[in-house]
Amino acid sequence: MSKKYFQQQSHVVAQQCFRLKYIACSVALFTFGSWVNAAPISLQQALEKTQAYQASQHIWTIQSNIDTANMKQSQLWKNPELSIEQTGFDSNQEQELSIGISQELDVFGVRKANRQLAVLAQDQSALQQQIYQAQLELAVKYLWSQLAVAELEKQITQAQLSVSEANVNAIQKRFQAGSVAEVDLKRAKLSHSENIRLFKQADLQVQLAQQQLSSVWGESDKTLSVTMRPSLLWPSASHDNVQRYLTENYIEKSRQLQLKISNAQIEQSKAASRPNPTVSFGVNRSKSPENSSENQMMLGLSLPLNIFDRQQYRVQVQQQKQEALTQQQSFYTQQNALRIGTLLTELQGLEVQFKEIEHTQLVLATEVQQKTLLGFSAGKFALTDVQQATLQLQEIRQRKVELLKRAWQNAITAESLSLGLEPSAVMSNDSLAGINQSLWDNIQSLPTVGGN
Repeated sequence: MSKKYFQQQSHVVAQQCFRLKYIACSVALFTFGSWVNAAPISLQQALEKTQAYQASQHIWTIQSNIDTANMKQSQLWKNPELSIEQTGFDSNQEQELSIGISQELDVFGVRKANRQLAVLAQDQSALQQQIYQAQLELAVKYLWSQLAVAELEKQITQAQLSVSEANVNAIQKRFQAGSVAEVDLKRAKLSHSENIRLFKQADLQVQLAQQQLSSVWGESDKTLSVTMRPSLLWPSASHDNVQRYLTENYIEKSRQLQLKISNAQIEQSKAASRPNPTVSFGVNRSKSPENSSENQMMLGLSLPLNIFDRQQYRVQVQQQKQEALTQQQSFYTQQNALRIGTLLTELQGLEVQFKEIEHTQLVLATEVQQKTLLGFSAGKFALTDVQQATLQLQEIRQRKVELLKRAWQNAITAESLSLGLEPSAVMSNDSLAGINQSLWDNIQSLPTVGGN
């Protein structure tokens, strides 16, 4: 009876193993097909595609047109005023008709102050375009790194799938020899089934990363692939990028420009608050009931009396804002430098750990797992030894992925801070859409400089 039961169970187990092997083969064929159809793309290629697509949106052309119009608007004089006045409408009354035109003079340089604001607006647009290109590069870099990490994780889950399949085969043979229990075999199959699920999940993450990356140049491409060795995926250029951004000094340039704009606004308020005179010229024609007429030329000058409202408090408000800006930027610059230094120090430490795992731990763990499995098949090691070696190998592989993820996060955060940008603005799957939306909103809210 026990022999018959053992034969039945062996048949059931063999069927289950066949199903698992079929699934594993399907996964392998699917993976092979994915790699064959993959279209390798470097970070530089992704950036060039994105820049070409974004240029087709003509954002900066519109911005340039607005700046040009603002420059022309700032040079316009105030419109003159035409006045017509008549008294006496009956023919038996004395009639008087006055026609005059008046023009406010720009004695205190309001137009000059407006022009300076328009020039600074152009400078600000040029700086914003440089910062936008840097934001674009960081956003693409983040999405590209997400694809790189997803591919590495898929490779690791595939390797782990091969290990679990080898474990199932070895335990199956020991079970048929009667040296391990059926429950141990089922545990191994359950673990293998979970590895299949993890592989499918990793493959889904790769597809999502492919679509998210290609969306920034207006496509939905599921064939993209980084296909680089893990050692080349490390963000080793981050230190140089941070130094380059700090050398270009976008933070200081932005601060200096904001101070210049604040000064120009104060000067414009002062000029506008001064009493610009208004010159008037006209003709006064009078006609008596006896039909005799007389024409007189009129020339006048009016001067507003700025007794109460001299814009003195508006100037004070702008001066206080300027002082607050100076203090804020000084504090921010110091804190920003400290944070960048901390991130780069951590990045160096993560690289040391990554290399240790890549060149030492992973090699040893793979060797230990393979030899333990061979020893188990020969009856020299227990099943717990195989499980422990497999788990250790899996943990080391997963640690490698986590280190790479963390390294890219630190690198992009440090580069963002060195540009004076909020890291969250570029470290999301829809960051480019948010950056563009913010740019369009800024265009809509741009004030018109000068004029009436």
